[in-house]
Amino acid sequence: MEGFIILLVLGFLLGWALGIAGYRKARALQRRVEALELALREGKPLAEPAPRPASPWDQPQPVPAEPEPVPEPALAEAPPTPLPEPEPVAAPPPAPPRPGLEEMLTLRWGVWLGAGALLLAGVFLVRTAVEEGWLGPLPRCLLAGLLGLALIGGALWLRRRPAEDRPNLPFPDQAPAALAAGGVAILFGAAYAAGPMYGMVPPLLGFALLALAALAGILLALAFGPLVAAVGIAGAYATPALVETSDPSLPGLFLYLLAVTAAALAVLRQVGAAWLGWCAAGASAAWVMLGGGLAEGDAIWAPALYAPAAAALHVALVPRAALAGPLGRQLAILPFTLLMAASLLLALGLAPMELVPKLAVLLFSLLGLLAATWEERLIPLPFLAAGAGLAMLLGWSVPGWEPAEEAVTAGGMVQALLPIHPWLPEALRPFLGAAAALAALHALFGLWRERRGARPVAWATLPAAVPVLSLLIAYARVEGFARDGHWALAALALAAASTGLAGLAARDGAVQRAGAHAAGAMAALALGAAMLLADQWLTFAIALFLPLLAWVEGRSGLHPLRHVALAVAGLVLARLLLNPAVAGYAVGTVPVANGLLLAYGAPAALFALAAALFRRRRDDLLVGVLEAGALAFGTVLVLLEIRHGLTGGDWTGSDWGFREASLQLTALALLAVLVRWLEARLGGRRVLAAGWRLLWVAVLLLGTVMIFGNPAFDSGAEVASVPLFNELALAYAVPGALAGLSLRGLRRGLLARALALYALLAGFAWVTLETRHHFHPEEMSLDLEEVGGSELYAYSGAWLLFGAALLALGIRRRVPALRLAALGMIGLTILKAFFVDMGELEGLWRVLSFLGLGLALIALGAVYRRFVVTPAPVPPG
Repeated sequence: MEGFIILLVLGFLLGWALGIAGYRKARALQRRVEALELALREGKPLAEPAPRPASPWDQPQPVPAEPEPVPEPALAEAPPTPLPEPEPVAAPPPAPPRPGLEEMLTLRWGVWLGAGALLLAGVFLVRTAVEEGWLGPLPRCLLAGLLGLALIGGALWLRRRPAEDRPNLPFPDQAPAALAAGGVAILFGAAYAAGPMYGMVPPLLGFALLALAALAGILLALAFGPLVAAVGIAGAYATPALVETSDPSLPGLFLYLLAVTAAALAVLRQVGAAWLGWCAAGASAAWVMLGGGLAEGDAIWAPALYAPAAAALHVALVPRAALAGPLGRQLAILPFTLLMAASLLLALGLAPMELVPKLAVLLFSLLGLLAATWEERLIPLPFLAAGAGLAMLLGWSVPGWEPAEEAVTAGGMVQALLPIHPWLPEALRPFLGAAAALAALHALFGLWRERRGARPVAWATLPAAVPVLSLLIAYARVEGFARDGHWALAALALAAASTGLAGLAARDGAVQRAGAHAAGAMAALALGAAMLLADQWLTFAIALFLPLLAWVEGRSGLHPLRHVALAVAGLVLARLLLNPAVAGYAVGTVPVANGLLLAYGAPAALFALAAALFRRRRDDLLVGVLEAGALAFGTVLVLLEIRHGLTGGDWTGSDWGFREASLQLTALALLAVLVRWLEARLGGRRVLAAGWRLLWVAVLLLGTVMIFGNPAFDSGAEVASVPLFNELALAYAVPGALAGLSLRGLRRGLLARALALYALLAGFAWVTLETRHHFHPEEMSLDLEEVGGSELYAYSGAWLLFGAALLALGIRRRVPALRLAALGMIGLTILKAFFVDMGELEGLWRVLSFLGLGLALIALGAVYRRFVVTPAPVPPG
């Protein structure tokens, strides 16, 4: 029955395939017949049929032989030289047959699965023997070693069999490699059990056994390929996790893992299998973190020191020739980074109170510097190690300490207690010693190699950057950014040293090295200023370095200084725009000439100057950030100066009133016009173009709020009694007029339409509120003062005058939108006359209202006939 079903399925599939093939053939014939019919109808000549292919049944036709030419006497004397016969060309070897699914399942995957099963069987056999107490430690180790040797011997025997004894496989026989891989893994386990786990042999002999097992893996990998090493080394990494012991030894475990790592990298060096390096790096990092979690007491030193030792193996065992390519450099740099990250996690997360893991992080700096000295193409390693060291200092748990006190006695009585500040408190010695060691290592190596190395600028960056950053982190962690003259002296000494190095480099003609050291000197000076100064003085001191960095970058051509300047600019921007402590700055009570000029005006000027200097070489992100910063600081300075002047110096505690809002709105509109003018003069700067648009958006938002929150609805708004030139003009007339003027040359879009609508609403609000202010100069609120008849009539007149002004402007400028706005204003006045004035006004005021409206409408028609409507041309004759 099953056979019948299989045949039925096969028949269905075969019929389906034949049906598709027949359908395609019929379609092709049908298209050909249609083409022939079309050609016959159009009278086109038919194409000649293709020649029929030769058939083995065709009879060859005899060809008459040409008569041989009679040779002349002169030519008959020399017989012709016979041509050499061509050598037979060897036929190309037939392509090997592709393996089928059965061969893959049985001959490749099945063999490797069997090898893995043998390996696990051996491991679990040993584990069961340990748990049941069947054998002692010595028999277990001997049997494991014999089993490993037997598997390796079987692999060699299978490999040496004659080729004719094996079937013709589509790929090499995998059984020898699988047996060899299992044998190597078991030998590693036996060596580990005899040495570190049970301690049956001295440590030196145990290390020798591990080294012999690693050497066996290397040799067998050369004979059987990298997969043998992969399986063997994977088993070697997993063996300590599978085999339990009552008295584990972390030093022995990591000594064993170090030997396994060396074996893996030795195989990588010989066979060039990059994935062995990635596997070894990942397994080593995992064991570092696992060992940190398992360590008890003083045993933490084993995983801590294993990390830099394994990283040194990764760097040293990569062939030097391989570093010429990107893959070779990755095999040295990425495992180094991964192990360094594991070591940093061990130092800060798993064992934060231990000093040995922190010492291991410093060893990565030494290792990276030595590796870059050995091979210049590994220059990223010192910078990576410096970053890890700085991160360690930043996350160091610095203990709290208080200075000792010395009693001052007089007449046997304690009069006072004076604090004693030791030069180096004992509680801070480990932290400060680590910071000094990190700075000294990179500074000394950098100074040594910048004169001899192939990449002097990179080496010069280390003494210029690492000591300053180490000092900054140490100062922040110990003092918490409090002002301290002792730390400032250290920063000044560092600046002096960097200045001297810059002078030496300039004397040697190394301009870029001199620029790097000059940048370091400026950074140290900025740090010293931060240790002595506060508030706006500190911000000014930091911003002052931006033009200096631009000057140094221009003289030295050291383009990485632009990244330093970008970081400095970001620091100043965050300090002035995102720092709530700015509100506590003591700026004084003098209007305009106060501390705000130093806090915001000076950084704005320095940002603009630095942007101009940097733009001479390149227009990039740094220039954009500097221009945006100058614009932002200038805007904030104007707004804060207005607030400071109106509040009498108390610029943080007073409420925001109508007078202040009106002045700030006019100031924003004037700034938008000024920035747009600057953008046109400077050739279309993108940052300035975005800046004036953002300023107009701010004007629109604030202006809309003030239109709906005007003094007619707010009883607390104060407006001066001066007519026309008061807060109402600043809040509505001036920004509205500036918005209308800004429409000239502005492309149609959302911003243009918003500005036009705002200008119209602001003008209408000013006209209406000025009328209200004329009748009620003391209090304009509708809740306190009612609208009288004369005031209601005045609104109609003011609106008509405003509409007439819009109409005149629209006619003069030939802008239909203004004329339509004028008609809308007049229409609003008509609606007011019929729906409001008719019911509210009485007597003469009602007459005057409608009389004025009628005259205005008649005048409007005359104006339109005269200036707007063009008469149709009169036809001739």
